[in-house]
Amino acid sequence: METARPLFPALIRHIALPAVAPAAVTGLYFTPVAVFGCVNRGLMALSVVLLSARHDPSVDWWLLTTLILLLPIALIVGPLG
Repeated sequence: METARPLFPALIRHIALPAVAPAAVTGLYFTPVAVFGCVNRGLMALSVVLLSARHDPSVDWWLLTTLILLLPIALIVGPLG
């Protein structure tokens, strides 16, 4: 028989903590460029994304899949555009 888990820790683990990463990236998006600069803002956004994906055991596969799916868009916008 399965034991009942409290609802509050599940809400924190599955909703509140994952919502921190999009909120941080959105907040970074709305900061003026003069505050951090373009390169630093990009590096901070990348660090938020990588830190948010750290605890998943299959994070390497998800990151690889995301990069593969973004490659055609990057090619059209970049060198092929």
